[in-house]
Amino acid sequence: WPDPWLSLNPNFASGGTITDLVAEGLMQPDCERIFRLKDDGPEGSVLRLHQHQREAIEAAHADRSYVLTTGTGSGKSLAYIVPIVDRVLAAKVAGTYRPGIKAIVVYPMNALANSQLGELRKFLTIGYPDGPPVRFDRYTGQESAQDRARIIADPPDILLTNYVMLELVLTRPRERGLIDAARNLQFLVLDELH
Repeated sequence: WPDPWLSLNPNFASGGTITDLVAEGLMQPDCERIFRLKDDGPEGSVLRLHQHQREAIEAAHADRSYVLTTGTGSGKSLAYIVPIVDRVLAAKVAGTYRPGIKAIVVYPMNALANSQLGELRKFLTIGYPDGPPVRFDRYTGQESAQDRARIIADPPDILLTNYVMLELVLTRPRERGLIDAARNLQFLVLDELH
């Protein structure tokens, strides 16, 4: 048996800040306003990234697929949320934005989807009283019939779901609107891939 390995609070290599990536032309300037520590309001400090997050953002910017494996609490979610938000913003700036789902994020449990929904609310609604610059919603089976109908009628840019609900969406005729809305899908994220 190998000797046990114990690590408390590992240090990850620095990947710079969102400001650095904007200055390098890897991200849209609005990302600097969005990705801040907003616990005390919209003017919190800009996020500092780990190297693995930066590498994921660079891969997405180059239209390459990637798999990220790293420990709990290492910011895996930002490694896909930042590129998704950046891509939607870039389309708006370029005038190529079309309504519809650009990203489907699939979680193994509703608790993870709910947690990420809270993070997206923090980044994309605090400081945006006229509405988020990138629209998002959860479609996991927890929603009311009225909310499901609203999401089908006006799909968000980012759809958070789970494996079971994604399969149901693919097979239920009444949810065909979500399939049609995902015709220009750019990101399919499998969070917690096992």
